[in-house]
Amino acid sequence: MNADFIKQRNRFKSTTMKRIDVSEDAYNHVTNILAAIAKPFHVRKGEYLQRAGTPATQVHWLASGVARSGFFNREGVEVTLRFYREGESATTLTDLISGESGQPAVQFLIAETPIHGFTLDWKTASDLRAQHEVMQNYHLNIAMAGLQSMAQRAYSSGETSAQERLTAFREEYPGLEARISQRAIASYLGITPQYMSRLRREAEAGAEAHLEDHPAHARQA
Repeated sequence: MNADFIKQRNRFKSTTMKRIDVSEDAYNHVTNILAAIAKPFHVRKGEYLQRAGTPATQVHWLASGVARSGFFNREGVEVTLRFYREGESATTLTDLISGESGQPAVQFLIAETPIHGFTLDWKTASDLRAQHEVMQNYHLNIAMAGLQSMAQRAYSSGETSAQERLTAFREEYPGLEARISQRAIASYLGITPQYMSRLRREAEAGAEAHLEDHPAHARQA
């Protein structure tokens, strides 16, 4: 039983329960089951948690840090799909399922910051899930939350302007912009880092102009 895994999971209990809509009993039960197979890991910024082209076999639960998932398109351009933060499992489910038969992963997972977390062997976790109904229901809720997130991402990527997509990113990942590289955000938005810099400058200029036009609001803030 990995006591540190349980301790770290308890830090994110209320947030996770709300995000995936599970009870405290279910959260605690699943945590205790997974603690038996959780193994600590540490990676530095820029290191891969999962490489495209290699079968995926591990789930990475993050106790601290930020990970990014993505793939390389046919032109070799890196496309970012999403970010994972503390209290979340950095997982590309389709790659894990493909990995069961030895097929290579399509997506990569890379550390955007130094990360401390725990790995869970996918096959062993799947065997445990088959034995425990509470885990089946728990992971069904995770899958549903993931589908909702994918739908929201699809809506955001359909926004006509890069500024609108940046606004949607900030709403989905509050506070993340200050923690990761401008290049990673640009990849997520489908723009160049140079254009990302321009968007930020325009946003800052707009905020300054708003304060000049509304000095009373600035004093109240």
